Amino acid sequence: MNLPSLLFVIAVTIFVAWSSKKEDGFFVRFYKWVPSILLLYLLPAVAVNIGLFKAGNAVRLLAMDSALPLCLIILTAIIHLPDLLKISRPGLLTFFAGTAGIVVGGPLALAVFGIFLPDLIADNGADSIWKGLVCITGGWINGTPGQLSMKEVYGTSEPLFLTALAADILLQNIWLFFLLYSAKFQDYFNRKLLGKTDIDHDLVDNEEMKREAKEPLHYPPLKVWLILALALAAVLLLSPWLADFFAQKTGTDEDGAWSFLSKKSLWLVLLSTSLGLAISGTGLFQKNLRFWTGLGNGLLFFVIASIGMQLDLHEAEFKLSFLGIGGLWLLIHLAILLLAVKAFKAPWHFAAIGSQANIGGPASASVVASAFHPSLVSLGVLLGVLSNVVGNYANLLAGMLYQLVAG
Repeated sequence: MNLPSLLFVIAVTIFVAWSSKKEDGFFVRFYKWVPSILLLYLLPAVAVNIGLFKAGNAVRLLAMDSALPLCLIILTAIIHLPDLLKISRPGLLTFFAGTAGIVVGGPLALAVFGIFLPDLIADNGADSIWKGLVCITGGWINGTPGQLSMKEVYGTSEPLFLTALAADILLQNIWLFFLLYSAKFQDYFNRKLLGKTDIDHDLVDNEEMKREAKEPLHYPPLKVWLILALALAAVLLLSPWLADFFAQKTGTDEDGAWSFLSKKSLWLVLLSTSLGLAISGTGLFQKNLRFWTGLGNGLLFFVIASIGMQLDLHEAEFKLSFLGIGGLWLLIHLAILLLAVKAFKAPWHFAAIGSQANIGGPASASVVASAFHPSLVSLGVLLGVLSNVVGNYANLLAGMLYQLVAG
């Protein structure tokens, strides 16, 4: 365990959690312009990139394999399930619109740039530009396994793959920053797109929270802690077993259509969310909302800070052509999302969460969701898991479109 990196992540988590609760003074003004979630991400990222700390893999594993499942169980258990189901339809439709924007947007952006720079669509074998772009598509819709799958399927060269990876890192983070900032202006977006701002995305009983806020903090009884411990133990024990089971059934080939079933991370997220939803039906976690919300958000802050620790750009090699195509690609994706918001009468937070679920997966989708409201975290997770499920199919379809553009 990289102890200095772990202590730094914990310190950042505590600092941001403390400062974001201030009701007056400097931090109130500061967080009007810089979302607390964004600061959680930036402080560790800056520390790693200037050499103060190392991007310790042990910290990431602790966050993703333990803190994230526990966080998801808690934040899902405090939700009223009927309300989550009520909002899932427009969220689902907007998510698939975002998927379509990624699949179509990349090839379309390459075709546009190819009109002015024909070399970009020239056949250069393993170094053909589209073979790098399809790796970005794989990373956006299905994470690192998607990237590696597309690299192997289409035979992308190592130098081109590294170039695509560098562009992917920069584009993903720029887009994440945009989506986080958009939470500050969601009323403006909803007014322009839907003609209203009175959007109900509160899945937590606010009246109960307000009542508890006026009373001393009450701690949950022992039986609730035992239920939480059993749920977490089940997740931690069953996830690797299920991953191994499906690996034997489907094989370990990342190119396989069902390879996502052999991913431990998929089962960690899926089981945590499923058990949290099951527990939410008992109402046990809604009796101490103030405590559970604080603990769940604290764990989420820790996970976000640990993600920031992984952003190391020292070895990245950039090409402006990739960034230009990627920029247009994201604009096409955004245009399709805006059309979906209008067509499905979905509030802006569905577009933002659905977009990040496609581009970043469950963890970062939950980060964006929490920027809008903590009760939306589960929606972000569920859509992020769905992205992993449909990823291989969407990536292969994008590969066929790239081949059509490149001739």
